[in-house]
Amino acid sequence: MSTAQTVQSQQDTSDDELNEFRQHLRALGPVQRRILSVLMPQLVALDKAGDADGALSIIEEVKTILWEGRRTRH
Repeated sequence: MSTAQTVQSQQDTSDDELNEFRQHLRALGPVQRRILSVLMPQLVALDKAGDADGALSIIEEVKTILWEGRRTRH
């Protein structure tokens, strides 16, 4: 696989993941969205600060919120 093909494949994967995230985000309720709106900037800040443990903790919280949204959809 050429470098261009590898880059395109990574871009396609990123696009797929982003679309999946957006789909799940639309399914969340207003409370879950507000919680995520607070957690996501914290995740970015922890990542920039190099705090992997803190970032992983936020990621686990986000996963929990997304999972709850999946279970509570009607």
